[in-house]
Amino acid sequence: MHYYPLNIYKYTIFLFFTAFVIPSKAQETIVTYIKKNGGFTAIKDSAAYTNIIRSTANEMGLHELNDYYPNGNLKRHGWTKVADPRRLYLEGLIESYHKNGNLAVSAGYKDNKLSDTLKRYYENGLLKEIRFFSSSEASPNEFLFQDQHSRLIYYADSTGRQQIVNGNGMFEFKDSINSEKGQYADGLRQGHWEGTLKEGKNKFEEWYAKGVLSKGISTDSMGNVHPYTQRDVPPEYPGGIRNLMIFIAQNYKYPKEALKARVSGQLLISFVVEKNGLTNEFEVINDLGYETAASGIAVLKKAAKWTPGYQYGMPVRVKYSIPIRLHTAPAPN
Repeated sequence: MHYYPLNIYKYTIFLFFTAFVIPSKAQETIVTYIKKNGGFTAIKDSAAYTNIIRSTANEMGLHELNDYYPNGNLKRHGWTKVADPRRLYLEGLIESYHKNGNLAVSAGYKDNKLSDTLKRYYENGLLKEIRFFSSSEASPNEFLFQDQHSRLIYYADSTGRQQIVNGNGMFEFKDSINSEKGQYADGLRQGHWEGTLKEGKNKFEEWYAKGVLSKGISTDSMGNVHPYTQRDVPPEYPGGIRNLMIFIAQNYKYPKEALKARVSGQLLISFVVEKNGLTNEFEVINDLGYETAASGIAVLKKAAKWTPGYQYGMPVRVKYSIPIRLHTAPAPN
């Protein structure tokens, strides 16, 4: 873990990027109330769900993890190598559930990454898809195109009509916003694909060879054409996140009252990287008080302009969350 010291008011400030939350401990479990935006609260009634981790590990060194919806139904069950909700390290079988109690996702993890088999289910209980991860890969998110890291073995619509069987078939998807269709062969995208975005305002075409995108072309609502060779490209800070860490460490101004109160802990601030690379819509998810969050927002506003994120060759707005941990200690001689 990297940290960067900054001497102010005879104290040393350490800022480093990790996971988040400071849990409340029971005798045998760690109980944390999680808000909808990912922040943490001491009030159970204001939480989107409750996270409970068993402090004692089993014979494999794993701690049991359970999340619960406000109605008491199980939201997730699995195992973590670390008994700290700030930095869950998933291992083994992880299962999540719909609010009605039906299984939503069953996935195998190794070293906190998807591995082996992933199964998804519709809310009505029917099997939606089966994917196989041949090697341990990062968990899917909005900037990780799953097909680059797995093979689709099975897919069916919500009525149970099978489209992909044994990795082969014609895939068709459509909801109120997006649609796409194309061929799967041996679990990988193959040949010509096409679809629509934003309720049909934008459209795209893609060409694949054994799951690898060779060319993509999107057309926006104004008729502008956007070529691309990578469907999802995340925003990037100049020089990478490490440079942003250094910038924050060198420019964060610890509020005087916070120094007097010896405030330590972790801030969590979210913001949007706009299509032009500027940051906007700052939100404090986890606050330490004493104007520490305001100082965090101030330093982020002073940071350099980002390279925006792209989807289907078109710039998009992307929401980011930045954890900043603060620690006060006597400055070294």
